Amino acid sequence: MLKYIATMGGVGLAVAFVVVFFIGRTESKHLTEVAPRVGMSYEDLMAMGPRVAASSGVTLGSSRHVVYLLACSGLSGKNVLEAQASEAARLARKDRLSDREAVVAVLAQARAGVSASELKGC
Repeated sequence: MLKYIATMGGVGLAVAFVVVFFIGRTESKHLTEVAPRVGMSYEDLMAMGPRVAASSGVTLGSSRHVVYLLACSGLSGKNVLEAQASEAARLARKDRLSDREAVVAVLAQARAGVSASELKGC
């Protein structure tokens, strides 16, 4: 009887974990939805990731995440997006910041009053 109760408790805990995982995750936007915010195409943003990685020395995944966050914020223009992405990637690497913290810092330098709430939903 005790094994039955323990098994049901374990199954219940696993189901609760799955439910919380799917309810608690935020809906992220696809890059095709984000690209028009900065006046660029999906292909342009995808091509920018390797260039940012090469210029800043971060991983390709980190550079793509920085590009995504900057584009998603809508606060960066297409003329300065790559430079800001490289700066944010260097800052994240040098100061050991998360990609999100580095993007907020770079956007705050460019525009006064920028906070982490600007990246909500990104």
